[in-house]
Amino acid sequence: MNLSKRSVEMLLDLVEIKLSYMDISDREDARDMEILERCRAELQSLEHAGGDNVAPFVRPMRRPGRPRTAA
Repeated sequence: MNLSKRSVEMLLDLVEIKLSYMDISDREDARDMEILERCRAELQSLEHAGGDNVAPFVRPMRRPGRPRTAA
């Protein structure tokens, strides 16, 4: 599954909104802001590059271990 141009635009809007509301109060906030700025740059490159560079969506792998029990 690939990200559509509309999805990339929506994600870019969400990242920019989050960045506009952020207040840096500690190192963790600064780190989060760096990550969001990098994310914005990646989304902008996807948006301007067209559909050729859109990466496929990959499901995260589950960690091995004991199966979860129903609570």
